[in-house]
Amino acid sequence: MTSRDLPESRRSDAKRAQDRRRRERMRSNGSVERYTAVEIGERDGWICGLCQDPVEQAYQHPDPRSPSIDHVRTIAAGGADTRDNVRLTHWGCNHERNASTPLEAVEEAEAQRAVLLRIPALQAYAESLRAEDMVRRSQAFHSPERYRAKLARRAERYEREGR
Repeated sequence: MTSRDLPESRRSDAKRAQDRRRRERMRSNGSVERYTAVEIGERDGWICGLCQDPVEQAYQHPDPRSPSIDHVRTIAAGGADTRDNVRLTHWGCNHERNASTPLEAVEEAEAQRAVLLRIPALQAYAESLRAEDMVRRSQAFHSPERYRAKLARRAERYEREGR
C-alpha cells in the first residue's frame, strides 16, 4: 500500500513520518549544511548534472524542467547533505534517477552480484550476470541522452495535460 492509497488524513501522517525518517537518516549520515538551489545552480553553471542540458530558473515545481537539488550519493545510501554531495538537476531528471546510482567499477558490480546471489529467488539470475556487462548496462541506463529523452517526454506530457 502506498501513501496514495490512504485517506487524506492518513496520507499526511504517512508523509510526515516519511519526512521525519529522511531527516533522521540525513543527521545520522554526517554533517548537514544549509544551501539553496540558487547557490548550487550558480556553482554548477545552471547545467543539469544528469542530462547536461541548461536548467532554467523560470520554471517552477511541478514542471519537470524546474531546478532541483540531487544528492550524488543518495541519503538512503549514506550520503551526507552537504554542498560537496549535491548537484543541480532538472526536477524530472532527479525524479527519473530516484535513488539509483550508476555502477562505476567492476568491483561495485561484483559486490552487487554477491548480494543477489544470497537471495534464493534471484540466484539463477545472478549467476548469469557478468560484472562487466552490469557496469556497461548501468552506464547506458544513466547516460545523459537517456535522461534528456525522459525529460522531453515528461515536459511534453506536462504541457499536454495543461498543468
